[in-house]
Amino acid sequence: MEAISTQPLCPDTNGQEANLIQLYTDIPRQVIQGFGGAFTQSSSGIYEALKDSGKHEVLRLLFSSDGLAYNCGRIPIGACDFSEGDYSYCDEADPSLSAFSMERDARLIFPFIRDAMALEPALELLASPWSPPAWMKTNSDMCHGGKLKEDCYGAFAEYLIRYLQACRSENIPVRFLTCQNEPKAVQIWESCTYTAQDEQRFIRDYLSPALKRAGLEDIGVVIWDHNKERSFLRAREILNCEDMRKLVRGIAFHWYSGDHFENLALCREFFSEQELMFTEGCVELTTEKTVMGAKAQASCQKSGVENAPWIFGEFYAHDIIGNLNAGMSRFLDWNLMLDTQGGPNHVGNYCSAPLICDVRTGRVFPQPSYHAIAHFSRFLPRGSQCIAVSRYTQELEVAAAQTPDGSLIAVVLNSTDKMLPAVFSLLPQSLICKADIPPHSLETWVFHA
Repeated sequence: MEAISTQPLCPDTNGQEANLIQLYTDIPRQVIQGFGGAFTQSSSGIYEALKDSGKHEVLRLLFSSDGLAYNCGRIPIGACDFSEGDYSYCDEADPSLSAFSMERDARLIFPFIRDAMALEPALELLASPWSPPAWMKTNSDMCHGGKLKEDCYGAFAEYLIRYLQACRSENIPVRFLTCQNEPKAVQIWESCTYTAQDEQRFIRDYLSPALKRAGLEDIGVVIWDHNKERSFLRAREILNCEDMRKLVRGIAFHWYSGDHFENLALCREFFSEQELMFTEGCVELTTEKTVMGAKAQASCQKSGVENAPWIFGEFYAHDIIGNLNAGMSRFLDWNLMLDTQGGPNHVGNYCSAPLICDVRTGRVFPQPSYHAIAHFSRFLPRGSQCIAVSRYTQELEVAAAQTPDGSLIAVVLNSTDKMLPAVFSLLPQSLICKADIPPHSLETWVFHA
């Protein structure tokens, strides 16, 4: 347990007892490592097609201090649904991987990353495969699920090593690696299923030894990379011994099955040495399986993808606040930007993104999700430390952190239809600040050191 300050407190807070939002500056939680999004081929292809002025605007919006101030990102290993088609780096059935080539990434994705690094030299990337090459799989298909063949575990580990070595030789800063994107999902796009036992065995017996042989032990292996509802169950199955906990650096999760903040809190409680990373989330435009999906479709049919409603921003803010309070250290959104259809996507799985670009005119439209993320990423640099929070009502959602320069940041979401009062109490100092939080608003409060 964290030590609690013993310095004198001021419990009466000037007689104020109602409407309190209490920020405990003396009770630190996890350290924030950064915010970012995914350098998919779709995002990178749009970026590459822009004129220089458009590229500069995209870089400013995403990576500058007056934009989102992104300092990390995600990169697919081979094809995903947001790529120019179904491909791997070695389509020939050759365990020696003699035909291994990353030409497509070098042509489309790496230039975008290098330009981002000119603004953010400390950029850190997490890499994830959506599928091994088809010849390594039981269904001989990169799509529609399937499993990694038993006799291809070693070949796929070497495939990932070749990828990491190529990135390193090109100065692409991959720092973390997951074994499989969404290992429980069978999709019409690139996918592959792993049980917890499969993932554990692959990491323990193949991937970790291969990383050691290649001198890549600084690469952090991250497990799960799927929805929060099974994040704790998966961690319990994979990290069931001290040896495995030493081989793994983090637990990655997505948001598509609901909040499940309690599962993240359990991961933080039982596996405190692991970094909790949000590695994918977006508003899907081609599904009505959820209330958000139905609203997304209705909104886009009415006003276009580039004019998304503020509820998209509230959805992002709600999840980021809940994740931060449950122990998240790193937030990686899905596509950095998409076109006005919510693509390109080679299977028609269209989504929203923080930036929507009209590829005909080159105009870029920041979306509600962009503005929501900015309330966190712009104010919480790497090294900020989350702190304990208590609020008088569930109608106000609050996350708070202390920045490296000592400033205190509180992000407050009011997604109701009414004005809500708030009295910020900064404990143990008991400084007081009163406010009225407008309906359907997201506010970032900065208390300078």
